[in-house]
Amino acid sequence: MNFTFTNFRPQIVTPEFLEEREHFLPIRIEVLLERMVQEERLDDMEREHFRVLRRLLADRFHYEYHRDLESLKNDFVPFDPDCETLCEPEYTDGQLREIRLRLYDSIREVLQIGNYREMTPEQFAECLELQPIGGLSVRVDTGDFDQFHVYYRGVRQREETERILFFWKRTRPVASLNRVFVIARFKPEYGGRVLVKMFKDIPVENIKIIAPKVKLGMPVFARVKIGGSVAGSLITPLSKLVFAFTMSWIYFCIILGGLLLAAFKGTMSFLNSRTKYMQVYSSNLYYRNLSNNTAALTTLLDAAETQELKETLLGYFILYLNRDRDMTEEELDTATERWIDEQFGHHFDFEVVDAIRKLVEKEIVHVTELSPGQFGYRVRSLPEALVQLDQAWDDFNTFPNVA
Repeated sequence: MNFTFTNFRPQIVTPEFLEEREHFLPIRIEVLLERMVQEERLDDMEREHFRVLRRLLADRFHYEYHRDLESLKNDFVPFDPDCETLCEPEYTDGQLREIRLRLYDSIREVLQIGNYREMTPEQFAECLELQPIGGLSVRVDTGDFDQFHVYYRGVRQREETERILFFWKRTRPVASLNRVFVIARFKPEYGGRVLVKMFKDIPVENIKIIAPKVKLGMPVFARVKIGGSVAGSLITPLSKLVFAFTMSWIYFCIILGGLLLAAFKGTMSFLNSRTKYMQVYSSNLYYRNLSNNTAALTTLLDAAETQELKETLLGYFILYLNRDRDMTEEELDTATERWIDEQFGHHFDFEVVDAIRKLVEKEIVHVTELSPGQFGYRVRSLPEALVQLDQAWDDFNTFPNVA
């Protein structure tokens, strides 16, 4: 029989820096588009045009990000621990340093586009202090690395049930990071390779498991349980052993055998418990590890591409619904966040500056200076926007005449 404390619910322990609103919108682009085309103010032709607009924008972003991915993968090759290609060029220390700096800059830029936030060393240390008493005892060891960077996206609140002692359980709230991206560089004496890893659903209090190198220990309760069991099984034989020493050597040998057996059982109990918690740690990594190295970079680029598409499509959609007037950045920001809240019940911080920049770059929005330093934005009509995007696509692969 298990007893669960239903009324005992500790408060969610979440560092303040994790409580800020995020730019990331956790809604699939297909779901977002379908909700847009259900808008009553659109007619059937406009709905079909929006579907085409989504496809043209997706093709445009995919083309641009494909080039970025090729460049990123090429820069990662000299530092890739999983590299299996032959005949790679030899680089000088200066060249490696230049490539590494370019690689870091590119990754940070993509992380920013994908709405990841960097966790400072102080913030990471704050999360490390949240280790629960009943959880795995994990110590982070970064001695082999000269750089260790953690980025996160998406803070979620959920509940989980844990055993605190024998048959007693409790349900408690847990704050977890939806996505975590780690970049770690080995010291030059260890090869200077760069590890890139992506994880999912990492509880803030167990963030230690994302470190490339850790030292495991058993929880406090497990250690108390094993220690108490071993001590209890040894006390009686020890007392009898002292008494038997004065009585008979045969009796002494029998008691000594029981003592050794109790010690053996205690040792096996310790080893079995350690194996159990090693399996818990391995299982955590197995189910929470999304991708590594080149695969992680590909996943990151794909997520950034999708986020760019959502922001651009959202910006155009809200401007289109208000196409009878010029909208300022503040008005577009407020209207977009309100629409998402009404449609999905989700509060997020729309990255309006980035959305406007992309709309202007793709020449599907008109910009008007309303007053010094104050600009208004009005989208081009759907047919004009589609023609503009189609023309830009046709111009991507133009070649000079070859005699």
